[in-house]
This record gives sequence, structure tokens and C-alpha cells, in this order.
Amino acid sequence: MITKTRGIYLSHIKYGETSIICKIFTESLGLQSFIVNGIRKSKSKNIGLFQPLNIMDMVVYLNKKSELHRIKEIKPINIYSTLHNDISKISMCFFLSEFLSKICSKEENQGDKFEFIVSSFKFLDSMEDGYSNFHIQFLLKFLKFFGFELSSSMQISRFDSLNLETTTFIDQCIKNKYDIKIDSNNILRNKVINLLIEYYSRCLDININLKSTTVLKNIFK
Repeated sequence: MITKTRGIYLSHIKYGETSIICKIFTESLGLQSFIVNGIRKSKSKNIGLFQPLNIMDMVVYLNKKSELHRIKEIKPINIYSTLHNDISKISMCFFLSEFLSKICSKEENQGDKFEFIVSSFKFLDSMEDGYSNFHIQFLLKFLKFFGFELSSSMQISRFDSLNLETTTFIDQCIKNKYDIKIDSNNILRNKVINLLIEYYSRCLDININLKSTTVLKNIFK
């Protein structure tokens, strides 16, 4: 079956000498895996499309007998200006793409969730400064799509004993938009990242182990 959809590229693994198997969160099909033949050849023109959180128009072949599908046509919808050029934003991209690949499902019709992700990363791309808390705010705001939205730090403090600095920071991240400056530091951000990953794990009853947190935690000082 041939289907047209929009997709957000998340990650890939190498397959054979020149191909990859990639994870893409699609608007109409949820999280899916696709094999892309020949993309690692030296003359391939499309390798630049497969960078974390790129947004693409896709025409895909769906294999009903397998969980591995194929891409017939693919083209970029949005070209980021800074997301793949700034080391801090690159680190956020890897962290959030890995996070999304762990928690997104294969459910169909993911329009609202898809639009939130797209609009959020377009906003991050446009930010010149003050984005050191973006990934934390994204995780907090994304909870609403799973029915576990936090209205206050009190809800998460039931699981862990939090000091005033931490609860104040979480509450500010919950109520403010991405572009509102919120005072924080690396130790505080790292603590809250761990809290939120644990909160997602408990609420969704899955084990979320992210390799990218190691790099991310050392970017902002």
C-alpha cells in the first residue's frame, strides 16, 4: 500500500554496505521503521535529509507483513537555520530525538502530537539565546499527549523529595512559554531531566534509558 504522510526523522542504524534503517515519527502512521537503500553511497544527494528532527514530506510503501517499510519519495518541508549548526542545539536534537523514539507509538492519526513537535522545534530553531531550558520545557509540555500533564511540581514531588529551588524551577517551566527566561544552572537542569525521565518511565510503564543525556548534561554550564 502506498501512503503519503509527513514525517520527523529521529534516528537510524546502518544496514548493509550502503543502506540504513531509520525511525521516523509520521503524522498519519505514528512511529515507523523504514529501509533506505543506497543512501550511504558517496554520490547520494539525500543523506542530508536524515538529520535529527528534520521534517519531511514522504510517499511510502507500507508492508503489511512486516514492520519494516520503504520510502518511495522524500523531500524536506522545512530547512532549519541553526538547529544543526549550533553545538548546544545539536545536543538537544540528539537528546529529544532519542527520547521521542523511545516513547512515541505506532498509533495512527498522530496529528496533534506531530504539530506540537514541529512547532516546538521550529521555535527552537528561531531562538538566538535563552534556550538552555528548552528540552526540559518540551518534556513537561509533551506530557499532555499521554494524559499525565503536570499542573504543578507537587505532582512529581510525590515520588521524590524536592527542595524549594527545584520545585520553583519546575513550576516556572510548566507555566511559561519557551521564550521566557528562567534562571537555572547545569546541576539543577540535570536533576530535573532525570526526574522527568523517571516520571515518564513510571507513567508509561516503560524503561527509558537515554545514551544522549551524558553529552547533553555537559553542554550548558
